[in-house]
Amino acid sequence: MKTFNLFIKLVLISLILLFSCVSKTVNEKHGINEIKKDKLILKSNSPSILYPTSTTGQIINHKYYSLSYSEEDEQSEWVAYKIISNKLQNITRTNDFREDPSIVTGSAELYDYKGSGYDRGHLAPAKIMSYNKTSMSESFYMSNVSPQVPGFNRGIWKKLEGKVRYWAEMNDSLYVVTGPILSRPIDIIGDNDVTVPRSFYKALLGFKNGKVKGIAFIMPNQKSTKSIYSFAVSIDEVEEITGIDFYYNLDSKIQNEVEANANIKLWVLRKKQTPK
Repeated sequence: MKTFNLFIKLVLISLILLFSCVSKTVNEKHGINEIKKDKLILKSNSPSILYPTSTTGQIINHKYYSLSYSEEDEQSEWVAYKIISNKLQNITRTNDFREDPSIVTGSAELYDYKGSGYDRGHLAPAKIMSYNKTSMSESFYMSNVSPQVPGFNRGIWKKLEGKVRYWAEMNDSLYVVTGPILSRPIDIIGDNDVTVPRSFYKALLGFKNGKVKGIAFIMPNQKSTKSIYSFAVSIDEVEEITGIDFYYNLDSKIQNEVEANANIKLWVLRKKQTPK
């Protein structure tokens, strides 16, 4: 009997290891870990992954994006994903907002936003998560949602998301880390005390022909008629404000150059930033 039980345990362990390997392969194929094609130069002994450090200690890897969840604020401090523009489909938006079962401490809930006056603003946009029904469904986890002023969510933030999709088509690949700036919130909503951020950011890395460039944006959580380019900043500036270390697995020389750029012209021009 003991021999039989030992055999069963070995079989179960083998199945778990096999499932882990398959899951990792699927995630690397479709998620933010697919970076070999970009010819990135990573620091020695670094994992092949491009999400930032976490100040909360709760990183969740969904199939099509990863996040760092802040229980204190009941939302993600960042969501990271890679845009593969030639794989995007015309997937019907589901609007299936729901709790994220992967959040150990429990995510915000739909009723937290009801009657609050704030939109359920996506961090990884539904239009970008339109690879298939699974990616679309994942985009409606409440961990991928943050309270946004309606005029902001449906205005300048939406314009920036559209530009990001356009820039993805102009590059071989585009990596995005986006999230709220959680210090000095403007409000708190719902029974779960969801923090309403004062502003939001996007930190972008674009790769083209083996070369890399970077830019970031910080936008106040309010309606604006300004050009999105007027909100361009360096990734370094976002790091200083949030305390998060972005793209730290890049080779240090490359990281220092791309994260220091705040010149929007270097980002939008066809000529790419090249590490010296």
